[in-house]
Amino acid sequence: MKVIIVGAGKVGIQIAQTLSTENHDVTIIDKREDIKQDLDSNLDILTIVGNGANVRILEQAGIKEADMLIAVTRIDEVNMIACMTAKQFNVAKTIARIRNTEYMYSNSLSKEKLGIDYVINPERATAKEIVRLLKTPSNVCEAQDIAGGRISLFGLKIEENCNFAHKKIRDINFGLYTLITAIFRENDLIIPTGDDEILIGDKIYLLINKENYSDLELLCNQKNGAMQNVLIFGGSNIGVQTASLLNRIGIKTKLIEMNKQKCETISELLPQTLVINGDGTNIELLKEEGIEKTDGFVAVTGYDEENLLVSLLAKHLGTKKVIAKISRTNYMPILEKIGIDAVVNPRLTTASAILRLLKRGEIISLTLMKEGEIEVAELIAQPNSKINDKPLKSIDLPKNSIIGAIIRKDEVIIPHGDDFIKAGDKVIVFTKTTEIKKIEQLFL
Repeated sequence: MKVIIVGAGKVGIQIAQTLSTENHDVTIIDKREDIKQDLDSNLDILTIVGNGANVRILEQAGIKEADMLIAVTRIDEVNMIACMTAKQFNVAKTIARIRNTEYMYSNSLSKEKLGIDYVINPERATAKEIVRLLKTPSNVCEAQDIAGGRISLFGLKIEENCNFAHKKIRDINFGLYTLITAIFRENDLIIPTGDDEILIGDKIYLLINKENYSDLELLCNQKNGAMQNVLIFGGSNIGVQTASLLNRIGIKTKLIEMNKQKCETISELLPQTLVINGDGTNIELLKEEGIEKTDGFVAVTGYDEENLLVSLLAKHLGTKKVIAKISRTNYMPILEKIGIDAVVNPRLTTASAILRLLKRGEIISLTLMKEGEIEVAELIAQPNSKINDKPLKSIDLPKNSIIGAIIRKDEVIIPHGDDFIKAGDKVIVFTKTTEIKKIEQLFL
């Protein structure tokens, strides 16, 4: 598949890296000349310097032969024009990152008129991830819905009070609807067998049938009760979107923002949210606003250091679930170890949302986990696939890969060694990024 990516920011590079690993023909366009050498030396892609909304540049990138265009520059208008131009060349699929929601609410504009098949709003996608995490026990640090929401995937930190710490997997009764797909220990990935022991400090990934989602609290040995109130630090777009989503599901929200003018604007947008003009790093202010009795705390300012500091304060003062937005991915593994319950990264969230929209060969959807090291792929078993009609225990899967679920018509199967795959089944595979092409070959 030939893919053109307009914009070599963090999101564009993440998508290019993932698609390049799968041996797709990827071209990336960016105005900055200094980025070309770095991309050419680190990724197996073609880099073109220029304006991705320019017809001549797009023709140079091979727009006439392209199957897809993904526009993820920082400028909404450039992304929209690039998609409109791509449609003039009959590109089958176009995806645009658009931050300004007013474009989508305008009666005179529509995705169809703009030539955009899919719109991604990074702030909205990140806010949805935050809300999803707030609904989980405190030691759940990642949460994704896959297979159209029928299966949930959770990253779970193993703490002292965990029911299955210091136990071998074969000795743990997870029931028929739950499967451990991976263990991260320090920086090592373990695809577990029954003989592997779960240790304090591990991070494990659990697949759970959505119908049995209530079992998660039991597995985590936590009865958090329903989330009733959330305090948001930062009047960023993500903070506003998060408050809006929480208000819709009946959760009380407070939002702290230093800028007075911004507070007034947010108050008009969110009449159900109490907007406080003040310094969210002030401990006395946090105490005045009842931080000790707050169910959830979310730090989403534009500064990683502030988000880190205030999140640690909130956890120390007694908040049940603390989530911080962090832009630098190299911070993320450290933060979860020092007391912050969960970390969100808009770059990875946006890249993952875009990748879920792409159909590439037998892969119909893809989700990034563990800072992009792990991919959760949804594939369709074709007639005469090499993987069909064999017990899973006899299939020679690539190293660091496991089949997490099989969806057969209306049935969701969390598989064991004696289960098998039939033609037409949708299969969820948990694998390292480097192995995804080998996985796809099994389903051809």
